[in-house]
Amino acid sequence: MKGFLNTGFPDKVKNLEEAAINSTIDVFTKIQEDLRPTPQKFHYLFNLRDVSKVVQGLCMTKPVSIQTEDVFMRLWVNECFRVFHDRLVNDEDRKWFVDYSAELIGRNFKLSCDEDLFTTLRFGDLLKLDSPV
Repeated sequence: MKGFLNTGFPDKVKNLEEAAINSTIDVFTKIQEDLRPTPQKFHYLFNLRDVSKVVQGLCMTKPVSIQTEDVFMRLWVNECFRVFHDRLVNDEDRKWFVDYSAELIGRNFKLSCDEDLFTTLRFGDLLKLDSPV
């Protein structure tokens, strides 16, 4: 991740590499502890491949589209939602995930977030394949 961010990203974004990795590992560890598989949630099986999917998603962006700390943090949230949140089946589990993500943003990224962050996640342009974003 550090090598990828050294390919033209601003210094303030490069400094968030450790926050993104630590937060991803924290999400993975906590979700394994708190959201165990049950007969109703038998697919709640998370493994290290999920961590690599988040990192891979972060590494698919271009420096031109990530110029601020806030945008990088939003990208991290987007990838965690894509990998972890989308597999959750009830409102209680989804609320737990949103609350824990907000906690990690404050603790690791040292940024604040509002509730809109978790409802307006959009990255990429599916209509323009050669888009710089």
